[in-house]
Amino acid sequence: MDNTIIKVAAILFGLAMASCGSSDDGDSTVVDDTNDSDSDESSVVLDVDATLFLTSDNLSVDTVSCTLTDGTETLCYEITSKHVASEHDMGPWCPETIYDTAESGGLWFDNGEINDLDGPFILNLATYYDDPGFKMYEDDGSVRRMETAEQCEQGADPNIEDEFTNMCAQCLPEWVSTETSYLIPITPSKQDEPVVLSDGPTLEERGVEYGPSVRGLAFNGVNFDHPADIDIILAGYQIAPVDDAGGHVNNSGGYHYHGDTGMTTRIEQSDDHSAMIGYALDGHGLYAKLDANGNDATDLDECRGHEDATRGYHYHVLSLESNEFLDCFYGAWAENEDEGGDGPP
Repeated sequence: MDNTIIKVAAILFGLAMASCGSSDDGDSTVVDDTNDSDSDESSVVLDVDATLFLTSDNLSVDTVSCTLTDGTETLCYEITSKHVASEHDMGPWCPETIYDTAESGGLWFDNGEINDLDGPFILNLATYYDDPGFKMYEDDGSVRRMETAEQCEQGADPNIEDEFTNMCAQCLPEWVSTETSYLIPITPSKQDEPVVLSDGPTLEERGVEYGPSVRGLAFNGVNFDHPADIDIILAGYQIAPVDDAGGHVNNSGGYHYHGDTGMTTRIEQSDDHSAMIGYALDGHGLYAKLDANGNDATDLDECRGHEDATRGYHYHVLSLESNEFLDCFYGAWAENEDEGGDGPP
């Protein structure tokens, strides 16, 4: 009898220990790195939380099968966006006259500076760039700017025609109707080496292996795009401002962001860590540059990523004047020809 009791107790103890090692929350995975000589602790991998996206007539989320760039066959969220910001106004961008205040225009960033694109800034462009070729206004003080959808389509082109030089480049959201589907792996897959992200066609022409040009998505479905092509814009004596939310419109990709100004939906963190602002296309979380105390993280890798027990591996974006969110990924992403966002600035 004593032997039987001992055997039953041993079986129950084994079952209890097995259940302690399991989890059915479906939201995170613990990757055991105890046999990895380069790691002293386990890594937490968080699934993408699709409920954070602001679904509406302009934004939908579906689950589809997908293949990542590392060959992993998995599930992705297919996020279809009409590129409409639901939390803030889109615009304004270009002031009407050289007498207008900052409220009538957007922002222009160059040389590591952020400038209010008000009338006086337009008036002083020749001085700002030390180039007398700039005169983006008429003798009556009105600013030369794109006023129609046709001008938006023809004027926002790298091979700019003379009639569109010295023009403030703005495309209004109502002029551009576009819908794009983005794939984001539900469970991110971190790689051993980073991959540089595309800044447009120039990297491909140089034969550089690169990742997608779109960096990620805000929770409203608007994409975080590659850096604005400042040199190309200025070569045509144009200015292509962003609005106070860091976004503007191009005639192929619609409204998109070039920087984080704090106006999109943010998921505040209880430990004063930087707020979450969206997801990178490799499934890792995107967080603001600064934490609640105004400090930047100090332990970031070359892709501005790091890891903690609460958020797993995640990125912190750059500031607006950097003209960039991220310039590399550490995660595998899903190939998607419908990525969008590569049109003229």
